Amino acid sequence: MKFNQPAYPTVYFSENIWITCPKCAEPALVNSQPRKYSIPFPLNHQSKCTCGYCGFHQSGNDQWDGYLLGFVNQSCGHCGTKVCHSTEPTKKPYPNAKVTCETCQQTRAYELAWYRYRGDKPTDPYFGFDLWLQTDVKDNVLWLYNLEQLTYLRDYVSAKLREDNGRHKYSMITNLPQWMKSSKNRDLIVKKLNKLEEEFIKRID
Repeated sequence: MKFNQPAYPTVYFSENIWITCPKCAEPALVNSQPRKYSIPFPLNHQSKCTCGYCGFHQSGNDQWDGYLLGFVNQSCGHCGTKVCHSTEPTKKPYPNAKVTCETCQQTRAYELAWYRYRGDKPTDPYFGFDLWLQTDVKDNVLWLYNLEQLTYLRDYVSAKLREDNGRHKYSMITNLPQWMKSSKNRDLIVKKLNKLEEEFIKRID
């Protein structure tokens, strides 16, 4: 089997995303209509989340329920050198962090500024809700936005011949972790994807 499909970025699959409803924990759909595709994330998007089970609804771009990243970017309170620090992604922000100045080695607590984190986490990029389509593969988490993306990934993983076909630094395939590209994990990943697809289809039927 040969994989020679276009080098889609992850954002290509982001118009319809299945998430776990924050109210009833059933599958809910995040729909977005980006006015313009931008990489790695769309700009000026109009998004809404709707749950067909409990009626939960959320729209707009102001509310964020996902991971946050804290930053310190200010002068050292002892010697005046610029202090830069970033936290690990978290859903529970805290007011400050102890940081040691690289110049004078003095440690003090600095106030953190928090920003939305849209990195490699199993959450949607619009509201930060947990994705429904996710599964463990050994010690890793494999996540997907929808069945279209699942099919695309399964076609890639299943293929023994993978053509470059215009890959770029933002393409989904280029940014897959090595464990997902490794041939020794091929059968396990395909099995997991098939099971995830089957369980999801049964759930929404």
